[in-house]
Amino acid sequence: MYMCNQLPLPVNSNPGMVFPPRRFTTILDVSRFTARLIDGALNHKAILDKKELPLEKATSREPGQPLCMTQYYRLLGSCRLPGKQKDSQHTAANESGSEHIVVICRSQLYCVPVQAADRGRLSEDEICAQLLHILDDAPCLASPPPIGLLTAIKRSSWAEAKDALCRDDQNRRNFELIAKSLLVVCLDEALPTSFNCRLQRGGKGHTAGGRDETNLVLQMIHGGGTAYNSCNRWFDKTIQLIVSGDGACGLCYEHSSAEGVAVIQLVEKLYKDAASGNQISEVPQASSHLPPPERMEWILELDDHKRIESAAQAVDNLIKDLDFQVFRYVGYGKTFMKSCNVSPDVYIQLALQLAYYKLYGKLTATYESASTRRFKLGRVDCIRSGSPEALAWAAAMAQPKEDEKKVTFHLVSNEVKLKLWEEAVRAQTKEMIDNILGQGIDIHLLGLREASKDTSPTAAHPLPEIFTDPSYRLANKFLLSTSQVATSDDSFMGYGPVEPEGYGASYNPKPDQVIFCLSAFWSSESTSSSRFAQSLEESLNAMQTLLARKA
Repeated sequence: MYMCNQLPLPVNSNPGMVFPPRRFTTILDVSRFTARLIDGALNHKAILDKKELPLEKATSREPGQPLCMTQYYRLLGSCRLPGKQKDSQHTAANESGSEHIVVICRSQLYCVPVQAADRGRLSEDEICAQLLHILDDAPCLASPPPIGLLTAIKRSSWAEAKDALCRDDQNRRNFELIAKSLLVVCLDEALPTSFNCRLQRGGKGHTAGGRDETNLVLQMIHGGGTAYNSCNRWFDKTIQLIVSGDGACGLCYEHSSAEGVAVIQLVEKLYKDAASGNQISEVPQASSHLPPPERMEWILELDDHKRIESAAQAVDNLIKDLDFQVFRYVGYGKTFMKSCNVSPDVYIQLALQLAYYKLYGKLTATYESASTRRFKLGRVDCIRSGSPEALAWAAAMAQPKEDEKKVTFHLVSNEVKLKLWEEAVRAQTKEMIDNILGQGIDIHLLGLREASKDTSPTAAHPLPEIFTDPSYRLANKFLLSTSQVATSDDSFMGYGPVEPEGYGASYNPKPDQVIFCLSAFWSSESTSSSRFAQSLEESLNAMQTLLARKA
């Protein structure tokens, strides 16, 4: 699903997550907060090293079943590696000895040891002092060739570029340091308030330096382009913590190692611990025996520079094409949804179906991730929300109001709409439960398809017809890619569409509102995140009106 996908990681694959913004007044504030994030990651790594992470168990739908914890153990120290046909993964979870992180500031990459066999683990003060050194050093240097941009291009092109760079021993060592690092920290500059300036629909959430939430999440997803922070990234790295001088902070994560639930649990814990500490105004004293961070130097040939220039143009074009907005629906939230005796996830999925139907007069293949962690090494299956029952209900709901009808025909009554609603809810609920209990269809078919490929299909023994049939390809063309990304605080996560003519729609239900991150591509003549947000708002309002009658 991931390793064979040749598309660039930013926008197409890596999600971005926004934390509640901080208030920084000095670079010491930035360094101290970032040091606490890193210190928290080291505390978590110590728990992982001892295999003491508590076993999670299902809380609903056959509660008590143990959940596979493998994803949690490969978040720190992992990195995706480019390949010409297929990518691979480096996992450093079982490596011992010296441990380090990589910090990127103004496109300069620094290796910062955080634990060594001969002296133990760095303290928070020592980490803070290292970060202060970087924040002081990087602005004094000429801008380096932004090697990190190469991680944002087509995977096979990145693999070729990396092979060329690895002909030099120093470059090869740099790549090894990055791959084996526990995580990457990106010390960013703020995006201007004018970046992606547009009218934001719905309620207003957190801001940083006057920037709205759409502006903030775009910084986390792609950095804002080569003029801003996209050169300050290493998109292959599983965990990239991002801290900006104006208080914006968050995460960009490479998706192949783990699903959002595992990542969110980790970074929310890191943020909570870092944010709860007391403000310390004293500048930490660097230990006399502690060398400054190692700044990575790169040996580049003319062709390497040309590849970086080409990458810069490709990255900027990709970013300009992303049509993205955060939409806070404030009419109601999961409290009302639960009062209707409906799972908030089921409720919102049907709202997304109605919103799509109102725009296009039809439904489409819809992807919603369903955790399969009840099974060993389980990741996700696909909850297909575009059911016949959802279609019948959406068609009834989308009929014009009586005073809007242009011709005489029989309007569906509210009683019939409610009946169709209940049928759609039952179908969606069953689909959801079937998937999390391992009774979905997609990963089973995927396993059979990959097993068939392993038999080296020939003219005499081709792939089974089901995998070459147009209906199979159509069923896997997800023009609506959705996911519930629930958080315990007011953070949220967003991502791009998975198809050129499609939408991405993450949602985060709160008691009195729902945070949506909606995405499309400007190059598509048929999609618009603004129109989808408007249709979604109208759909949620209409559903409340209908269900209030039932109450």
